[in-house]
Amino acid sequence: MARIKITLFGALREKLGWDSKVVEIPYNKCSFRKLLDMIPELRDIMIENNKIKEGFIVLVDGIHIQFKGGLDAEINDGDEISIFPPGGGG
Repeated sequence: MARIKITLFGALREKLGWDSKVVEIPYNKCSFRKLLDMIPELRDIMIENNKIKEGFIVLVDGIHIQFKGGLDAEINDGDEISIFPPGGGG
């Protein structure tokens, strides 16, 4: 079993109603895609056409997820994931 900490930032916090949570998965590791499938309310906001929507920044232990394989990135016990929504400008 693995424990993964997910922390949300910006408007995601208000939209989902939580700042951070620890997700327990029944495996030692899984893909980011599989982890999101366990949190459908987050998946539905972040994923479109089988990709992370443009503008989202996802860090796994401080490393941008695109450098770890994107949705197929391996997530391990103890990893900390930070998710930032697209920013607005003006």
